[in-house]
Amino acid sequence: MKINCFGVHNFRSIKNILIKFPKNKPLVLFGPNNAGKSNILTALSIALGESYPTYRTMEESDYYLRDKNTYPNIEFYCEFDAPYHSDKYNNEYNAITISYNYDIKGEGKENVIRNGNKKLFVSSEQRAQCQAIYLDAVRNIGSSLSYSSKYSLLSKFSSQIHEHLKQDKKEQLNQLFEQIKSLFNETTEFKKFFEKFRSSVDNAVKGFVHTLDVDFSGYDPNNYTKSLRIVGKEGDFVRSFEELGTGEQQVLLMAFAKAYMETFNNTNFILIIEEPEAHLHPIAQRWLKRYILEMCSAGIQVVLSTHSPEFIDANCLDGLVKVYKNNGVTNVQQVDANELYQFCIDTGVPQTKINPNNILDFYSASLSIDQLKGLFAQKIILVEGETELFSLPYYFDKVGFNLDSNGVEIVNCDGKNNIAKYYRFFKTYGYQCFCIFDADNHNHEQQENKELVSLLNISIIDVAPNAFNVGNEYGCFGHDYETYLRNTISEYSSLENLIKAELITGSKRQVARAVSQKITQTPDFIRLIAKKLQ
Repeated sequence: MKINCFGVHNFRSIKNILIKFPKNKPLVLFGPNNAGKSNILTALSIALGESYPTYRTMEESDYYLRDKNTYPNIEFYCEFDAPYHSDKYNNEYNAITISYNYDIKGEGKENVIRNGNKKLFVSSEQRAQCQAIYLDAVRNIGSSLSYSSKYSLLSKFSSQIHEHLKQDKKEQLNQLFEQIKSLFNETTEFKKFFEKFRSSVDNAVKGFVHTLDVDFSGYDPNNYTKSLRIVGKEGDFVRSFEELGTGEQQVLLMAFAKAYMETFNNTNFILIIEEPEAHLHPIAQRWLKRYILEMCSAGIQVVLSTHSPEFIDANCLDGLVKVYKNNGVTNVQQVDANELYQFCIDTGVPQTKINPNNILDFYSASLSIDQLKGLFAQKIILVEGETELFSLPYYFDKVGFNLDSNGVEIVNCDGKNNIAKYYRFFKTYGYQCFCIFDADNHNHEQQENKELVSLLNISIIDVAPNAFNVGNEYGCFGHDYETYLRNTISEYSSLENLIKAELITGSKRQVARAVSQKITQTPDFIRLIAKKLQ
């Protein structure tokens, strides 16, 4: 069973959100710190975790804006792809709402699982059809690989092993088990110790209900829920989980979950991972992302929060969820194929070029990590190429405008012909965009110019070679970037020639960056752009 969508109402910083789960892809929450990503993961863990949700006592800090009096009802909504609950009348329910302090038909406020105003009594077995395993930032896998709950991964595995043992194998194991007990009882010291121990207890402590005894049930083949253990190893040596690196722990847990799912064809759980990039070096992050994608393709639902573009995959756009705050309230922005398609049509893309069925594939093939890193910014500057990408940050620093502290990311579009495409993508997610491009006045009929004029509502593209035309969302050079700098900054050409002579292989971007580092003057257009982005 899979969850299709999850809603949160009046929980912590969340007033009301609804998130849709993609099919066979990870659900990825991204956004700045303190936006509410952890609150969403916690809500999902409460709703579908191992503990029965209505037994939880909500703290004052769990209520929306910490105001229980004004917002007394916390609710989690879950919709599944199959009946999650069926009652004694054979009524089936694919959707449930977990409500706290809810009054059904005037019966008094209580924590309930409901569908509409009908209270549902969901059994633990029914909840086990789709349960969440939460791997938080602490990265301790001990609870998942222990018998802390009958719903832990290890408990599920042990139960499945016991269930799949054939009867003849169980009988053989029982015979061997009886032999083991007999050998211990025949050992003189063992037998003598417990005879004396029981005699001492009987003579010295009267009226006690409990005593102590040796218990072999941990090794009983009919009691696997107490006997099987998972241990960490380093070479031939056993290590405790605490000795494993936090990055290792999360990878090992996911490997165990994947093996369990593949062995028993069981995909009825959701793996929640908070910041999978934490504690992992970049190569390990890339490996882990591929592993997560494999898990999702195999049927496990994975939900993660991240601050790393390494975990944003262009092939999983329908699973990306932007989490942000507006006036202290957590909001989400999730873009599906129809929304992205409609925005493209509304901003001038001919209907003959795209449709809702191919729009995600189109962007998946177009986006790389160089562009996707823009999703972690608040404002985005779209530039034609690497020359601007590598030199502009130094010019902004010279006027006291720090890109990082202002939440600005410069995104290389790999050509003017791609600016409109990426502009539409980022605007669909609600980002503030500013496009910088060359007017190339030697080619007035250039198709890219026509598209940008229409898209950005530019009144005129004809700009003098030494001028910079600026609007709310764009700035364009009369001819090109380098020509503008050479004609408006007196020392630019001499510095450029000097650096070209010094560099063994001076590419265009290397020269532009070196000049921007050494130049003492600042181009006028930098201040104009900084003003637009403040």
